Amino acid sequence: MARQQAVERRVSDYIQSSFSFITVPAGEREQRLRLEARLISTISLCETCRPSIAWLGRFSPKEKIQKFDLWLVNELYRQPLSADEFDALQGLCP
Repeated sequence: MARQQAVERRVSDYIQSSFSFITVPAGEREQRLRLEARLISTISLCETCRPSIAWLGRFSPKEKIQKFDLWLVNELYRQPLSADEFDALQGLCP
């Protein structure tokens, strides 16, 4: 248990020092789910948005994760954000 806690602490420290996060107010549940689906589709359709060679998802037991280069398997390659939706999203971001 002590080793697991030490590893989790290292992972948390790495994430907190290496990544930035924001929250976006996205209205009601239906609106949030639509935004999430469109964001996932937008990223999956991006030809330049690919993981590094060392990405851990390459070792996932889920074939879809390995194949599609995202930790997500739902909403891939569907309808991306429209230009208007992207502009609206940018307006929500600080």
